[in-house]
Amino acid sequence: MLPQAIQFSKSFADPHLWVRKAEELLAAARLIEAEIQAQWAEIEVEGGRVIRTSGRINIQGPYFVLIAYAIENLFKATLVHLNRESLRNLLLSSLPRYVSEHDLIKLAHRVAFSVSVPDEDLLARLTRNSVWAGRYPVPTGPDGFRALEQYSDGRVYLTAFFAPKDIDRLHDLLNRIRSFVLAKLKDTA
Repeated sequence: MLPQAIQFSKSFADPHLWVRKAEELLAAARLIEAEIQAQWAEIEVEGGRVIRTSGRINIQGPYFVLIAYAIENLFKATLVHLNRESLRNLLLSSLPRYVSEHDLIKLAHRVAFSVSVPDEDLLARLTRNSVWAGRYPVPTGPDGFRALEQYSDGRVYLTAFFAPKDIDRLHDLLNRIRSFVLAKLKDTA
């Protein structure tokens, strides 16, 4: 049991393993992007109303799940790095509590990643999909049906939707998160 605990502790404390897993999730998500873009291209709108959809199975929820898990791992790589001193020579038997968070906005704040309202929108919608909407047919609790959330600007926004520009916006957000995380991992102070 001791060698397994040692390996678990070393692996957990390596932020680069967290980043690598994020990159694997993002690679899988990229395979889905062409299908999502094709679905959006087949939607017909007249007078502000959708008159025809693609008729394909909607895979945007699972796509958001993969992106959300990747972002979660990137933020957790940063948390592991920031807590590296407390992890040194520590024999872990389970994940520390600070990595049990799945709310991407809370994780962003926890690692001091600057979040604009448009970022907040993506992170809230990603979280909603990773917690339940992209995985289950019903929420994990009765309050999960709530599709409105108040953001940092005090306004209330709808979080239960997908938009044609989501992929481009997610790429931009991911590039900024990656840059932020990689800069933090270079910091050894």
